[in-house]
Amino acid sequence: MSSVIDLKAYIGASNSRLLVMVDLQEDNFRRLARDHHGNLDGSLENCKAVIRHARNSGIPIAFTRPAAAPGLVDRKAQSPWIPGLEPKRADMVFERQQPSCYGNPLFDDVMARIGNFAIGGLGAEEICLATAIDASHRDHHVTFLSDASVSRRRHDADARAVHGVATSAIELFADVVTTSHWLVATSQRPLRGHRYG
Repeated sequence: MSSVIDLKAYIGASNSRLLVMVDLQEDNFRRLARDHHGNLDGSLENCKAVIRHARNSGIPIAFTRPAAAPGLVDRKAQSPWIPGLEPKRADMVFERQQPSCYGNPLFDDVMARIGNFAIGGLGAEEICLATAIDASHRDHHVTFLSDASVSRRRHDADARAVHGVATSAIELFADVVTTSHWLVATSQRPLRGHRYG
């Protein structure tokens, strides 16, 4: 076998008791597509894979999105969810006023009860990073799904470079794993061993 698995990250990923998906909305997708992010489609396919796996495994899912602008006048409607990545009736949806998902008091309350979660989605350099920092301050364990996440371009760096820097920063506060590692780590295991021979 040619790849090395980080045992600490693998064990951390297997403890994920909730999947948090951030900003999977069409407006965000269009902005990222304009940034010419090289692996946007691959990242969204990984988002679909983790959502499908979570639903099949009974892992609760929380979707987050930015809150609509306050006030009754000129209130803009929320951007629709990306087709195939929309929440279902059993899923939780939290709206944020700040980059961190913990900016929503209900999200904070749910995490205080659960403590361990995996996170991915759009806007990793801002939302996933801020959430991982806040989780760390609360002694919550976060697993960042690096290839089921996308970062936005900044004025002096392309989206891929920003995502690399964001992933390195998130690694200071969370375990960083790929989608395939998370899928294996959170898969249900048989109670009995296998017989070989």
